Amino acid sequence: MTGEGANMNKREEGEVPPYTLGFPSKGLHLYTSKDEDRLGKIQQMETFETEHHLYKTPFRYKNVKVENWLEHGEVGVEMAADIGTITIVEEKPIVSVTIVGSGCSGKNYNIVEWWGPGESITRMKVKDSPGPDWILWKDGTYVFPYQRIKRQRIDNLKGQHNAWTQGALSQKPPEFKSVEEATVFIKRLQTIVYNMTSGYYMPGSLMTGLYENTAYFRIGDMTDPKDTPYKVVVRGGGLDYEDPGTMFTPSIARYPADYAFRLIDIVVKKSVPS
Repeated sequence: MTGEGANMNKREEGEVPPYTLGFPSKGLHLYTSKDEDRLGKIQQMETFETEHHLYKTPFRYKNVKVENWLEHGEVGVEMAADIGTITIVEEKPIVSVTIVGSGCSGKNYNIVEWWGPGESITRMKVKDSPGPDWILWKDGTYVFPYQRIKRQRIDNLKGQHNAWTQGALSQKPPEFKSVEEATVFIKRLQTIVYNMTSGYYMPGSLMTGLYENTAYFRIGDMTDPKDTPYKVVVRGGGLDYEDPGTMFTPSIARYPADYAFRLIDIVVKKSVPS
């Protein structure tokens, strides 16, 4: 076969599509199913039962610590972006974390971390003796640079709770007692809109939707005891201004914006009766 038909057959047989940058013919080797012995021994899938541990606002539990929060109410505990944390320690291996909450802005994100003892983004697996590719740390221990990153992030969470700005835009206006009172209300709204849109240059996240967000994180790996998580740290924020109406007064404006957590549903590996 010649022409386009021949080219189509070649692509079906595994030829690199023409819109890609061709794979180097030298310097790298592609392995296939014929090389499966290089992957090690045949594995057995793990089968287990789970149970849910549900935590609700304001998260006052013996195994939970809440740090750097501002207020709490029906929408949840409002946490300062990034530095606000909810830490939960379980006795059973953690499989997944589901977070329900809402932002003070509309460009929100949630983060879950599950570092082991002594680990962080700059200091991963730790041991006392050297090995191939291990790096000597300043305290005399060795760290491995190619470890999995034990944190996950979900962005583009657009749900907001009904803060002052959203209420002013979505609810019936108050009954003003005077023109002056109405003027103050309108000026406050204008100031917030001006700040959140960077002087009307950017659309901002003034109103992306009044609803909650649900973020799901599948984190647990019980096949290796060293990497089995028993503790998670939850944090979040919004990529816009918080309290923008105060920028030209005694200011409490800040960036990133706060985030409110209402529910945290942790799935753990269920103990098997002996």
